[in-house]
Amino acid sequence: MPYDKKIAIVYKSKYGCTMKYAGWLAIKLNADLYEVADVGRWDLLKYKTIIFGSPIYNSQIYLRDYLEDKYNIIKNKNIVLFCVSMNLQSKEDIVEYNFKDEDIKNKIKFFFLQGCINFNSLSRLDKVKIKKCINKNLSFEITNLEKNMNIDRSDKHTITPIINYVLDKTY
Repeated sequence: MPYDKKIAIVYKSKYGCTMKYAGWLAIKLNADLYEVADVGRWDLLKYKTIIFGSPIYNSQIYLRDYLEDKYNIIKNKNIVLFCVSMNLQSKEDIVEYNFKDEDIKNKIKFFFLQGCINFNSLSRLDKVKIKKCINKNLSFEITNLEKNMNIDRSDKHTITPIINYVLDKTY
């Protein structure tokens, strides 16, 4: 198999918002799309640019361990990571918290996108965590979650900086 493919998007999605962004990017960039469980080491080697999409829960990037594990295989590629969250923490804090290796922090281009949440689709554990936030009144928007059952901040237009960056680096 030739090793001249341009772009792959590899994502992990818990409730679907990261998958939605990954799909939008795949269409706009004419990229191959993989769920992380379906991509192997040899698949990654075929691409010049690999875009990873990961949700953030409790300040943790779900694909962090995967990226650290595969980093030596893909470190010569253009690596992009978009993270999807309802969290209001700073980008720098999230990167610092998740990655200790300076080479990884300097090599990966990070993007942060707004997430979505549907209270009815949450696991029991995630509902408990959200209710704790509601009880602490951390956010008016979260306190209305049980009434409205759904908050969707995802926006197709917010992927434009990712598209521009990738096209500039890939072609």
